[in-house]
Amino acid sequence: MQEEHKPRVLITFVEAGGGHIVSAQAIAESLKARYGDRMDIIESHILRDSDNPILPKYEGFLVRNTQWYSKLPAYGDIQFASMHILGAQNTLKLIHNTIFYTQTKATIEEYTKYRPDVIICTHYFLLYTAVEYKRKYDRNVIIVAYCPDNNVHGWWDNRADVIYTNNPIATKQAYDLRFPNGHVVETAFPTRADVSESNESKEYYRKKFGIPADKFAVVIADGVYAKAKARRVCNELLKTDYPLTVCVLAGKNDRLKRELDAKKDKVKPNITLLTFGFLKDAPQLYGACDLFITKGGPNAVLDSVMMGTPIIIDYCASPIERTTQELFTERYFCGYHFVSPRRIRKQVETLIEKPELLEGIRSTLSFFDKSKNGAEEIADDIAELIWNGDDRMDSKLREEAEAISELMDEKVAEQHAKAEEKIEKVNEAAARRADTLEDDEDFDRLNEQTARRIEDIRTRTEEKIERLNEKAEKITQGVYSGTSSKYASMAAERRIPEKTEKR
Repeated sequence: MQEEHKPRVLITFVEAGGGHIVSAQAIAESLKARYGDRMDIIESHILRDSDNPILPKYEGFLVRNTQWYSKLPAYGDIQFASMHILGAQNTLKLIHNTIFYTQTKATIEEYTKYRPDVIICTHYFLLYTAVEYKRKYDRNVIIVAYCPDNNVHGWWDNRADVIYTNNPIATKQAYDLRFPNGHVVETAFPTRADVSESNESKEYYRKKFGIPADKFAVVIADGVYAKAKARRVCNELLKTDYPLTVCVLAGKNDRLKRELDAKKDKVKPNITLLTFGFLKDAPQLYGACDLFITKGGPNAVLDSVMMGTPIIIDYCASPIERTTQELFTERYFCGYHFVSPRRIRKQVETLIEKPELLEGIRSTLSFFDKSKNGAEEIADDIAELIWNGDDRMDSKLREEAEAISELMDEKVAEQHAKAEEKIEKVNEAAARRADTLEDDEDFDRLNEQTARRIEDIRTRTEEKIERLNEKAEKITQGVYSGTSSKYASMAAERRIPEKTEKR
C-alpha cells in the first residue's frame, strides 16, 4: 500500500522586529501539536540561513530599518506614504523588481530548495517572494500569510491564497486592498507558548525576577531593540518620591543596559531599579508587574494584555503602531496613551494613589482569553486548505455572503426607520396646522394632504427597499465570483468596536 504523501509545510521566519518571529513561532507550535504526524513541518530563517550572502545582509537592512522607525520621528510615516506612490500593490511590485530585484530573485530561489506544498509567511517581503515563487515555479503551492500587525498595510500581496487577520480593522483593510472574497480569514489573536503556558501568579513571577512584593512595579520596553523612549521614561520615573520598582527590558540594546546598570546604586531609596537584556520569557516579566510602558509594537502589547497587565503606549513609530494604540487604548481600553515622560510619571503616581483605576482596566482585559488561541484556528484552517480546499472555500464564501446579507438587511431597516421618522414629522406638522383651523372642510383637506404625503413616503421607501433587495441578491451572488467586494469590507467595519470614553 502506497504511503500517504505528507504535505511539506514551510514556515518562514525573518527578523524585522520580534513580532514577525513570535507569530510564526505560535503557528509552528500549533501545527506541530495538532498535525505534526501528518505534515512535514519545516521552519526556516530563510534569509539568515541562506548560503547566498546577499540575504543575511538584507535581513540586517530590515533590522536597521525597523530601528530607524523608533529613532527617527516621521521616518515611518514617510516610508509608508512612499509605499502608495503608484498604488500600493503596483509600488510593491515595482520596488521589488528594481531596487530589491537581486534580493527578491535570491529569496525566490531559496524556496526552490524546499519544494514546499505550503508556504507560511508573517512578513510582507516573504509573502511577495512566495507569491512570485508560485507564479514562476509551482502553481499548486498554497501561499498563506498571517499579518501580525493590527492593520494590513498596502504591501501585503493580495495574490496570496489566504491572509489571516486578528481584528475587524485589519480585516476591513485586507478587503480594501482587494483580497478576493474567501481569501481573508479573521481569527483570535495567536498566542505563543511563552504566553499561553505562563499561568503562575504575579507573586510567583515577582520572586522569579527579584521584584519586591510590596511596591508598585512597572516594566518599560521599546521592542527588541529599545531604540525609542525607554531611557527617557526610565529617567523620569526615577524622579518620583513614591515607592516604585522600575524594570527596564533593554532587549538587544546592550548599551542601554550598561548605562542603566551603572545607575542602580545611585537611585533614591524609595526606588528599585532592575534591568534585563533579551528575555524569551518576557511575558512573565510583564505579568509580574502592575503596568507595562512601551511603544505601540503589536505583539508586545498583546503579550502584556494576555498576561493581564494594563499598558501605557508612549510612542508610535508608524501607522502600524498607531493602529495598535487606537485598538488597545481607545477601543478595548487596555490602558492609556501618553507621549510625555513627565505625564507618564504623573499617571503612574495617580495609579499608585488610586489602585481602583487599574482594577477597572483589568476588568476589560478579560476579553483577551489565552485559551482562545488564534494560532490553533490558523493551523486548523491550513489543514482544511490542504485536504479539503474546495469545501472550505464554499464554506468561507457562504459566511461572507451571509455577513453581506446582514449588512444589506440593516440598510433596509435603516430605510424603514427613516420613513417612519419622516411620517412622524408629517403628522406632527399636520397636528400643529390643525390647531389653527376652524372650518371642517379645511380639516378634511389637511387630512387628505397628510394621507397623500404619508402614502408617497411609503411608496418611495418601498421602491428603495425593492432596489436594495435586488442589489443585495446581486452582491451576495457576486461573492462567489472570485473577485473582491467592497461590501465585504463594509460588513467587517460593522464589527469594529466603538471607541471608549476617556477614563
